[in-house]
Amino acid sequence: MVAEQIKHILTRIPVGVAILDCADLRLLYANAYLLSLLDEPFRSEGINGRQLDEVVSGEWLKLVLAVLQQVCITGQTVTYDALPYEGFLETRGRTYWRVAIGRYDTPQEQTAAPEGSIPGAGASLLVTIEDVTEHARSQLYITATQYISSVIAAPFALPRVLDRILQAVHEMVGSTRCAILLIDQMDPIYEEHLQSMNGNGAALPATVTLAAQKGVHLLSHDWHPHLGEHLLLSHVVRERHELIIEDTSMVPSLQFPLLDEDGVPFRPGSVLCVPIFEPKFDIREGFHTNGKYVDASSKGPVLGTIEVYHKSERGFPAEEVMLLSRFAQQAGLAIQNTRLFRRIDRLARFASRNARQRENVMQAIPDGVILYDARWRVAEANHEARRLLGWTDDVIGLPVNKAMARSTARFPEDITASSDLVAILERNALEGRVDELKIVGADGQAYTMRRSQAPIHDEMGNIFAFVVIYHDVTEQAAARERIEIEVKKRTTELAQRNEALQLTKAAQELASARLELLLERLPSGAMLISAEDLSISIINQVHVQLLQRIGALADMPDDIDLDQVTQDITGRNIEELLQSITLYKASGAILHHEEHPLAVALRGEANEAEIHATQPDGQPLYLLASAAPLRAADGSITSVVSVWHDITQMKMLERAREDFFTTLAHELKTPLANIRAHLSALQSNDLEWAVEEQLEFLQTADEQVERLAKMINYFLDASRVEAGALRLELEPILLPELFEDLQERLQALIDSSQRRLEIALPAHLPAVLADYELMMNVLTNLLSNAFRYAPEGDAVRIEAEALFEAGTKQPAGVELRVIDRGPGMSQERQAQLFTRFSTFASMRRPAADRPGQPATTGERRKGSSRWSPATGLGLYISKGIVEAHGGTLHISSSPGQGATFSFTLGTVHTMRRED
Repeated sequence: MVAEQIKHILTRIPVGVAILDCADLRLLYANAYLLSLLDEPFRSEGINGRQLDEVVSGEWLKLVLAVLQQVCITGQTVTYDALPYEGFLETRGRTYWRVAIGRYDTPQEQTAAPEGSIPGAGASLLVTIEDVTEHARSQLYITATQYISSVIAAPFALPRVLDRILQAVHEMVGSTRCAILLIDQMDPIYEEHLQSMNGNGAALPATVTLAAQKGVHLLSHDWHPHLGEHLLLSHVVRERHELIIEDTSMVPSLQFPLLDEDGVPFRPGSVLCVPIFEPKFDIREGFHTNGKYVDASSKGPVLGTIEVYHKSERGFPAEEVMLLSRFAQQAGLAIQNTRLFRRIDRLARFASRNARQRENVMQAIPDGVILYDARWRVAEANHEARRLLGWTDDVIGLPVNKAMARSTARFPEDITASSDLVAILERNALEGRVDELKIVGADGQAYTMRRSQAPIHDEMGNIFAFVVIYHDVTEQAAARERIEIEVKKRTTELAQRNEALQLTKAAQELASARLELLLERLPSGAMLISAEDLSISIINQVHVQLLQRIGALADMPDDIDLDQVTQDITGRNIEELLQSITLYKASGAILHHEEHPLAVALRGEANEAEIHATQPDGQPLYLLASAAPLRAADGSITSVVSVWHDITQMKMLERAREDFFTTLAHELKTPLANIRAHLSALQSNDLEWAVEEQLEFLQTADEQVERLAKMINYFLDASRVEAGALRLELEPILLPELFEDLQERLQALIDSSQRRLEIALPAHLPAVLADYELMMNVLTNLLSNAFRYAPEGDAVRIEAEALFEAGTKQPAGVELRVIDRGPGMSQERQAQLFTRFSTFASMRRPAADRPGQPATTGERRKGSSRWSPATGLGLYISKGIVEAHGGTLHISSSPGQGATFSFTLGTVHTMRRED
């Protein structure tokens, strides 16, 4: 009954299952899914009882026989995770299969075999075949796309990108003959050519270049035909979609590149042609329309085609067509990228010419002009400024206080002695203050100077420089002083009367300046709204930026600066600005108008709420919005104060922390479930277990308990690192003994990963002072990561090198390095490695089914010293341990170049370097 149930299940699962006799490799059983993959007559008649050589023939038979005989003899299971197969090229393209071959013995075989018998002679083989094409293609597509995206960012990378696209097509669909054709003539000749094809006038014919090829004969490498009806590319330009020709003999008028067959050129039998469009983006159409965001991307002109050729007549699967369409987008981006770099080069030359013109203008200005950068360091000073202050070229790049200290001019007060000089200058510049002062120049002459200071903003409204201008008003000041002496007697009484008024005015100006500075320095968006007509009375730039980020200022030109936007938005109706924007509550529900804190404040109640909106680029923006009414003496509401605070970063941190604790719960649940399953099996009353089986169950449960304890200690280590509470038990350590112990602990990992460990230790290496077990944990974590990412069959290297003080032979420390030749990582990913709540490790670690990765079974984990629970804490803890020893954990890596982790430990005693 149990056998019938198992057979019933095997008939319906989407996995091929076959059973063979080890003695003669005769097929004992094959389920329906496996038979559906075979040709007739095996599909209908079945293969039970047949010999293997009747079903499999040719080169495949030699490979299969060798593997099956090996499994029969050794009893070790053989697994192929993604085995490529091209038997279904015409219908599905290249497919990928996960194949597992294992031996199982009969009860008689499990007893001791007679002496001299053949191992496995009475056993059977279980073969399973699973279609993993979609997963393999996805992995290959992601890898190819990441590589292509990285080379697109470099200038003049078009040939390399196009060749990589063809290689990716070959790896995924098995196309050995393919090419990329590009139209040479573009704007405006290409447009004129399109008009001539439509009968709107004559133009010089465009030419076509074979930009990249694979499997094309040498005779066609310099193929440059004119674009016309004899090319399939011309039809794609007109119809703007993929074209398939299953039999090229039916269209003899079309010309194609000649293919190569052992050096002999021939015409392709079938062709798939996919257009490459120029990417176009219209930013002006990408704003909100009726509350919905519109994607403004569109297809531009046809730049060329990706063409796949086959020797014989055949169709093309839909998967191939879809895949080529995706890669055609990469080709379009690569071409556009090349043009962009050329345009940037022209702009750089134009900027250089403008810089020279600016320098000439600076020298021609009769006033003294000084330019400071955003940190108040001297960037430039013209001839008049240097003459006035007695500066030379060596002041360029100095901070303002040091530069003024080198001036030989004498000011009415020693401005270089002020500790708040930068703050004073920056405040004056932000206020646009113009002052007049008397100084003695470097030439010994007395001058009256009008000094003006102002900030310089970029197109985003950020301050990137400051300008200070000294204007000589000596003659005007002297004339003014004479007049003042004449009228002083007559204005004394008037001055006394106006003194009180001036004091009041000065106080008001100071208060206004402070309020303006406070609003601009406030990190939150602040806005004052009139209750009468809901118009904006006052708004700071932070609030304007928040309105821009949610798309409320879509009608504003893009090239207008932030100051102008702030000025233009004052007086506008706030409801009109927000009516086209969809805002959401913290729960995710739509925030209706009457629930908005502004509307609540207009009804007389102060209110605060967490809201969020979607930015034009699709990213969420989280805000803490509060509003409060301002009342007149009679109690009526005159205006409302509204404050928006950007809490997006805080929400992202909360989400990262939630992900961390979710991972913690998941990782702890897995070993607990395993322990419970084994103990429940032992407690079952309806099953009897042998002593060996009970021992194995208990041993597995004990291993899971040990894993659980290590995992808990792992999280406790992270907490101690964050709290700075790591306790070190320092002792002298001989690195050869440490590395020998480390290799013994990781031997199971080394054996299962199919990689090698290389240890490089120089002679006469000094002992280091460190905590033995904590340092063992750091090296175990680094080596585990290296074995996880290193290519299969490659070596992971650990080495140590003594560091000496400069000019001496005394060792200052020992540097330890762990090196692998894995895929490497970008600078952005390196910045995320050592953060506590980062999910970088869990999102980017290799798949569990990748060859060479540690298995999830107890057999392969046994003996592993410290496999990380993949919570993203391993490197965080290692960094904390190294820093507790007074060192720093460094990483050196780039995409495709592997990674090197290194840190330095102090020595116990000094050592003389051997000459």
